[in-house]
Amino acid sequence: MTRTFLLLLVAMICAPAVLAQNNDYSRYEFVGGYAYERASNNAGTFDKNGRAAFNGNAVTFAEQKENYNGFYAEFNQNITRHIGIVTSFTGTYDSTAYVNTRNGRVFNSSAQRYDLMIGPRYNWRLSGVTPFVHAMAGISHMRVSFDDTLSPVKKADTAFAMAFGGGLDVHAGEHIDIRVIQVDYLPTFFNSERQDNIRVGAGVKIK
Repeated sequence: MTRTFLLLLVAMICAPAVLAQNNDYSRYEFVGGYAYERASNNAGTFDKNGRAAFNGNAVTFAEQKENYNGFYAEFNQNITRHIGIVTSFTGTYDSTAYVNTRNGRVFNSSAQRYDLMIGPRYNWRLSGVTPFVHAMAGISHMRVSFDDTLSPVKKADTAFAMAFGGGLDVHAGEHIDIRVIQVDYLPTFFNSERQDNIRVGAGVKIK
């Protein structure tokens, strides 16, 4: 009888620790916040590789990096304590200038970038923080509206894209974390070429 009582007592003492180990992560997580991209303007896509024209004169845009600002949202389904499958959507925007390298003329425009990706994520669940890394693949869509009419001009295009990176979540409560930083290398493949882009984000995670 005494032995049974002691076993029950030990089980009651250990139960909170066991439950804590099983419940230190959520099956589903949602993240929303700010996103910044330092990304190519994909000039070759929108000047049709130098075949576009303005007032009968050929146009060749300069390939350059631009700053895009916007938002991102994630849905993460945790398969195990450490491994999850994340789906990510990003929308960033910029009012940018495309420069014709033939004569220096500037074409003002409004650009929109959208990235939709999915892939595995590995989480290190530590006391108070969760660092993570992931690898994702999907598509990147870019649309540009020019102030001046080019003929012919392709105003939108979609290409294969990937994201390799990670970040850090700081625990703020039972159901809330703060995504203090997320950084991704974001290669895209517009116009059958690779563009090397960087994406940085921060936000709030709901568990």
